[in-house]
Amino acid sequence: MTAATAATPMAWRAAAGALAAPFFDGVRPLLRELDGETWPSLVQLNTLAVQRQVTNSRHLPIRYVPPSAAAVSAMRYETRIAETGEVPTRDNWHDLFNALQWLAFPHLKSAINAQHARLLAAGGTAEAVARSAPRDVLTMFDESGIIVASRDASLRGLIRKFGWHELFVTRRDEVIANMRFVLVGHGLLEKSLAPFVGMTAKAMLLSVDANEFALDRAAADWLMDDTHLADSHYLAPLPLLGIPGWDPRNESPAFYDNANYFRPGRRR
Repeated sequence: MTAATAATPMAWRAAAGALAAPFFDGVRPLLRELDGETWPSLVQLNTLAVQRQVTNSRHLPIRYVPPSAAAVSAMRYETRIAETGEVPTRDNWHDLFNALQWLAFPHLKSAINAQHARLLAAGGTAEAVARSAPRDVLTMFDESGIIVASRDASLRGLIRKFGWHELFVTRRDEVIANMRFVLVGHGLLEKSLAPFVGMTAKAMLLSVDANEFALDRAAADWLMDDTHLADSHYLAPLPLLGIPGWDPRNESPAFYDNANYFRPGRRR
């Protein structure tokens, strides 16, 4: 778990404008259900989890609990969720977005936790201290992931080829009509409260319909395929502020001329 900005009721109210942005569309229904005046309590979050019957991979109900006073290792954090369903949750944005992602994408989050727990059980303390490549991929996506859904393989391919101008300028109308972008990395959601040029997500490219249930199931299946965990190159870098509608500056084609942000990189 990473360090995160502490939150207060005032911070919750002050964030209302930021939370209206497209970055948070994946958790939009949940935000509408939460009290807009006070910081969400564990009771509120647990009520939502019960209503949605959210469970982990072992079919144990997910419950949000206060963190322990002692430092929590990666092994203890992930194995605790896998063995008990308990998700330690602090009063800060980072942990709140993690909690909301369990509610919005339970199959995806369950798959991430299940794979972490499996790898930690196999690798023991050494795996907990130094993450293997598969756990690096899992962590990368959990913190900074975005799901890109489109049946159009040529559009998905442009992300793989770093074809930003063709994708977001030349074929902009096709992108708007035929692609959906859903930010799911809770670390990047926290950063999206104050967006900045340089924000880049790790994209999981899926050929699926764009409704939440299909995305959740397909993303979970993708992560349960060990082939995709072998190398971080299976996740494609995606400059978030280039997505149509996610930053007013990208209405101008010149915005994509910033090669330091919209890099022409090469992929294996």
